[in-house]
Amino acid sequence: MASIRQIRGRLRSIQSTKQIMRAMQLVSASKLKRAQDRLVQARSTLEFLDGLLQRVLAAVGSGLTHPLCASAANAPAALVLFTSDTGLCGSYNTNLLQLADSYLRKDGRQPTQLVYVGKKGARHFTKRGYPGVESYLDLAGRPNLAKADAIGRALMARFLSGQASSVHLLYSEFKSAMVYRPAVVQWLPVQLQGGTGQETRGEGASSHAPRPTPHAPAATEYIFEPSPTRVFEDLLPRWALATFQRAMLEAFTSEHSARMIAMKNATDNAEELLKSLTRQRNKLRQASITKELSEIVGTAEALK
Repeated sequence: MASIRQIRGRLRSIQSTKQIMRAMQLVSASKLKRAQDRLVQARSTLEFLDGLLQRVLAAVGSGLTHPLCASAANAPAALVLFTSDTGLCGSYNTNLLQLADSYLRKDGRQPTQLVYVGKKGARHFTKRGYPGVESYLDLAGRPNLAKADAIGRALMARFLSGQASSVHLLYSEFKSAMVYRPAVVQWLPVQLQGGTGQETRGEGASSHAPRPTPHAPAATEYIFEPSPTRVFEDLLPRWALATFQRAMLEAFTSEHSARMIAMKNATDNAEELLKSLTRQRNKLRQASITKELSEIVGTAEALK
């Protein structure tokens, strides 16, 4: 059994660790709030662009074509993997890496071009023989829309040049401060009818494709200048970039949420351990006092 001195040393160490974990929890909560605000703005922007695109599609009808809707037949697919640059975020990266492993093994998709956003994914797959065609590291979960726009444009250029037949995004969708789920969503080519293709996730499914709805406004209510087709050609790339930016913000917001939860759990565990060690220390101290009292009483009896 540990001595009182050893237990006191462990108590001091755990108390210091608890303070660090608590500080990291507060920092993650602050970052989560800022990321959530950016994500809400990005979702609103994408919803607005989606509404505009639906009106254009309703006005023009079928037969629209765009380079972002056509894929190169002989090129490999590309997978953009969003992970964190640092750890201490619980099972956040583990869930993403497991889904990525499953995606790469499914339907003989190998070889697939991998684009890494975050160090954890790059380190994991580089060791397993998947060198990334592009790597964007040291973002530190910062919701930088300018950086997201630059990455999205680079991926669009790769797709338009025929280096990739499709681009899928693997990231963690942010549901709430306590819920986030990994998902794979096809980003390019854009499918204007019937969704964006297949999505792989643990639960449920969603689509991010622009498509007319039964309640789309009639085409006669709007006048397009210079023409609906020209508006469509300019609007679709903006919509695609907004979709990528939102996916990146979803990933970063989920990362901060996961780290906040992990630090809270670590703080709670440290508190429980402190209570347990304190009880153990008190028992040892009480036993020591009882032993000393017994020795004093025994000595007094012997002197009588």
